Amino acid sequence: MMIITKYDKNPLYTDCDYNRIIESSGEKERVSARDSFERDHGRIIHSTAFRRLQAKTQVIGIEEGDYHRTRLTHSMEVAQIARGIVIHLNENSPILKNIEAAIDNSLVETASLAHDIGHPPFGHKGERALNKMMIKANAYGFEGNAQTFRILTRLEGYESGGMRLTRATLFSLLKYPIVFSDAINKEFYNDEKNHVKPPKANVYDEDQETLHWMLEPYNHDEKKYILNSFPTDKHTKTDNKTLECSIIELADDIAYGSHDIQDGMKLGFISILDLQVILNSMVRLHPELKELLNPVIMNREEPDSPGEKYLLKRFFADLINHLITSVNLVEVKSDYSPRFRYKAILPPSHRDLLDSLKVHLVEQKVIKSQQVQTMEWKGGFMVERMFDAMMNENLLLPPDIRKQWSLYEGVNARLVCDYIAGMTDSYALTMYSRLFDTKSSHLFDI
Repeated sequence: MMIITKYDKNPLYTDCDYNRIIESSGEKERVSARDSFERDHGRIIHSTAFRRLQAKTQVIGIEEGDYHRTRLTHSMEVAQIARGIVIHLNENSPILKNIEAAIDNSLVETASLAHDIGHPPFGHKGERALNKMMIKANAYGFEGNAQTFRILTRLEGYESGGMRLTRATLFSLLKYPIVFSDAINKEFYNDEKNHVKPPKANVYDEDQETLHWMLEPYNHDEKKYILNSFPTDKHTKTDNKTLECSIIELADDIAYGSHDIQDGMKLGFISILDLQVILNSMVRLHPELKELLNPVIMNREEPDSPGEKYLLKRFFADLINHLITSVNLVEVKSDYSPRFRYKAILPPSHRDLLDSLKVHLVEQKVIKSQQVQTMEWKGGFMVERMFDAMMNENLLLPPDIRKQWSLYEGVNARLVCDYIAGMTDSYALTMYSRLFDTKSSHLFDI
C-alpha cells in the first residue's frame, strides 16, 4: 500500500517554494486536481528530454541488449527508492512528528525522475568529450548536472523560463549549488591530462540568473550555507544541499550500489564471491551490519537455478530496504528555512557499505572494465568528431538551432553542445554514421 502523508498546512513548505520564475497566464487561478508539485511531475514525464533517457547509457551501453538499466529505468528506480525514504521518514522521524510536517512525496519523485535528464549520450566519456570540446572553443565547459538545470530552466518548455518549475523542485535538483566557472581549479584544469574532467557544478555561467532568482527569498546566512564550497587539489567542491536533494542523492547512491551491481552480475562482470568479500569485510568493520547477511546468499556459489537467482534478487531487495530504513533526518540549524534546516543522512557504517559496493564492485569491476571502457572511448571519439564537424559547418544543425548562430565562437559552441548532449545513444550513432561512414544512407534516417 502506497502511503503519502499530507497536512493542510505543512510547515516544511512556504509560499516561495511554490513560486515559478515566470507564471503562465492564469497559472495560479487554474482549477486542478493537482497541486504545484504534481504539475511539475507532469511537465517532467511529458518532456522530450525525459523520454530520451530510455536510449541513453546508464553503465552498460544500450547496444549490449535490453536487460540492463538505461538512464530512464535508473531514474525510475531512484524515484522508487526516494519515495521509500520519504515514507520511512514521514512515519518514523521524531523531527517531523514534532513539527507535524511531512516531506512531499510528489516533489521528491518529480526531482528524482529529472535528476539525470541532462546526461549526454555514451555516459561519462560523452560528458568529458563535450567538456573537452567546449574548453577548446573557450566556452567554459560541459557537465551533466548543469545541463539538467539548463534543460529544465531554458531549453525545453516555454520560450523563457524553460519548464517553469517551482522553486522547490529546482532546489531539489541542485546537488552541486555552484556556478561552473567558480568551481574550476585553473591549475588542475590546465594540466592536459585533467582538462577533460569537468567540475561538479549545477549551473553554467549563462544560466546563473535563475540561481539568483531561486535564492531571493532567503537571508544572508542561508545563502551562505547553500553556496558554501571549499577548494581541493582538483576542483572546488560544494558540501550542502536542500532536504529533498539530500534524499535524492541517497536514493541515487543506493540504486547505484544495488541495481547496477545486479546488472554487473547478470553480465558476468561481478561474481557472487566478489559480493561476499565486500559484505564480509564490512561486517568485520561494522558488526551492526550483520543482520544484512542472508546466510543462503553468503554460502552460495554462482546461482544457476531460477530459485537461486530469486534468492539473490531478494537479497538486493532486502539490502535496499535495510538502507532505506536506516536513513535519519537531522537538523542543520534551527532558525534556517525548511529547505536548509534539515537533511537526510545514512549512519557512517551504512555509508561505508554503500561506498564500498559502488567503488569496489560497480566502478572497479564494471565501469573500468576493458569492455565498457572500449565502448565509452568510442562514444567519446564520435562526440568529438561530430562537434568539430558542426562547429565548422552549421548547415549540419537543425534549422531552429542554425537561426541562433552568431559571430561568437562560445555562443555557437554552446548551441552545438546543447544539440549533441540532447542526442540519445542510438541517434548519435546514426548521425555519426551519416557524417563519416562511406556506406550509403537514407535521406530521412535522422
